Amino acid sequence: MGETSQIQKETIPGLPPATERQLVAAALGIVKAIPHLEIKEVRYEPKVGAYRPDFVLLVSHARKKFQVIGEVKSTGEPSILRRSGAWLKDLLTKTKHDYAVIIAPFISREGAEICSELGVGFIDLSGNCLLNLEGLYIERTGYPNKFKKPREIQSLFSPKSSRVIRWLLTDPMRVWTLKGLAIETGVSIGLIHRIATALENNLFAKKELRAFKLEDPARLLEAWREEYHRRAPKWARYVVRVGSVEEFVAKLKTAAIRHGVRYALSGPGGASLISSYLTPTVVHFYVDVLKQEFLEELKVDPVSSEGNLLIRVVEQENEFIGSREVKGVYVVSDLQLYLDLWAMGGRGQEAAEELRRERLRF
Repeated sequence: MGETSQIQKETIPGLPPATERQLVAAALGIVKAIPHLEIKEVRYEPKVGAYRPDFVLLVSHARKKFQVIGEVKSTGEPSILRRSGAWLKDLLTKTKHDYAVIIAPFISREGAEICSELGVGFIDLSGNCLLNLEGLYIERTGYPNKFKKPREIQSLFSPKSSRVIRWLLTDPMRVWTLKGLAIETGVSIGLIHRIATALENNLFAKKELRAFKLEDPARLLEAWREEYHRRAPKWARYVVRVGSVEEFVAKLKTAAIRHGVRYALSGPGGASLISSYLTPTVVHFYVDVLKQEFLEELKVDPVSSEGNLLIRVVEQENEFIGSREVKGVYVVSDLQLYLDLWAMGGRGQEAAEELRRERLRF
């Protein structure tokens, strides 16, 4: 395995330190129920050589002592587990620690398999765990997620409310007045007030008198991407026969101008104009209206699945907010790109995190 300095610690901003400690304490409550396993010491954010995991545990079992390093994650998404697990496993090879674990609210069977493959353990707060210390092996999976998102959080990402979230995350350091945000977004002051209250209730923002500011834009973005992924936006699928993605994008631009169609690229095709992380084979784009003559000029054939061209008509023009011209074609905002890439799963999520590091930076 390569140097730990080359396998980066998961850089997604996580939970506030106080919340991290609450998760660790809750997880250790589960561990303490294991017979003959004793927690001797807990150290938070210790210095381990040149690195700083979230915690180190000193545990004992059958008269043997073990030093366990660990990370706390606000979500047990497989892509996050894979990167954090790889970082922890590599760190073990550079230190004298015996084992590594990841703590999260919920880790699915898929996540459990990833941890097992990497050789790291995990504890979630829904009752699932994997521990493999010398003389001790415990594996429990299949317990359901106890941390379903409350309805208030889900409502934050409805089409109308997410318009406000989009503006907030576009400039996450800005202090907003409720009236100013209502004017900027075109959303009623009553809804703005309810959104601000929900943000404060869930520790995403802090409200003072008539003004408020985001406290944790990273966690808000992560909550939004999970809800966006859950709702799985529907794309109309087509097959188009062209020599290359670049040739088709040029054709798309010409047809859009000719037929008065507003468009913006998203997905890998849009991301490739900003970052070289992905080489697109499929084109995603939004339109304000889907005209038959526009489709005829593009010479596309509809399909029920797969396809190399995906089109979606916008909802309330939200997806067009922040779109801009890049290399002669229109591309959605970095926020929308991030959401669409994340919703693809797999390599799309890796590309989303690369975009986040390069462009969003929170």
